[in-house]
Amino acid sequence: MDSNNYTLLDFFGQKKDESNLKQLHSKEVIGKLKKQLNEECQTHEWKVVWKSIIGHIDKLLKINIVEIMMRPWKNYGGLAKYKDPQKYPPDRTYIVPLLEHTISSSHNPQIVVELEPLFKTTIPVDITVELLLKGFALEIQAGKIKKIHTGECKGSGLVQCMNVTLLRKELENIALPGIIDLGEGIRIGKGSTESISSSQTTA
Repeated sequence: MDSNNYTLLDFFGQKKDESNLKQLHSKEVIGKLKKQLNEECQTHEWKVVWKSIIGHIDKLLKINIVEIMMRPWKNYGGLAKYKDPQKYPPDRTYIVPLLEHTISSSHNPQIVVELEPLFKTTIPVDITVELLLKGFALEIQAGKIKKIHTGECKGSGLVQCMNVTLLRKELENIALPGIIDLGEGIRIGKGSTESISSSQTTA
């Protein structure tokens, strides 16, 4: 598996429950959009627009799993000391084991359907993912995370649109290569909104 291309779309899969899609289709926001489109654009077919909306949800899921892991790691306070070139010379490599921990990640993208100047409709999408990681270690050099030495990775998640669940993944194993090479590396510094919580130390 090419870890650089393994995304949430691979994790969740593309198959959505038809009954849930019907439930989403019946939402007031979607109904209003359909009415506006039919009134203003007689040459447009609603089926094409609806198919595009559903297809765009798949595009929103093209978030790399490794990027989700890296965001809290690079902001983890315990790694800040490796930015000091006096104590940790840049010509040396340091292997840093990580505690068993959970990474919780949430994403709130939007799909905007707009026909200027007639109407603009915003459709919110909520994506939540939880990764349970055990036996991982980071290879650090010159204040950068250069490689990930992987262990056991399990994940679960949910994709919702206006409180309608489109995709759900119960906790299951995610196969990762033993070592993930980050090329030039990711500089240790401030991350984003993901959270990381330790549960216990690894043996």
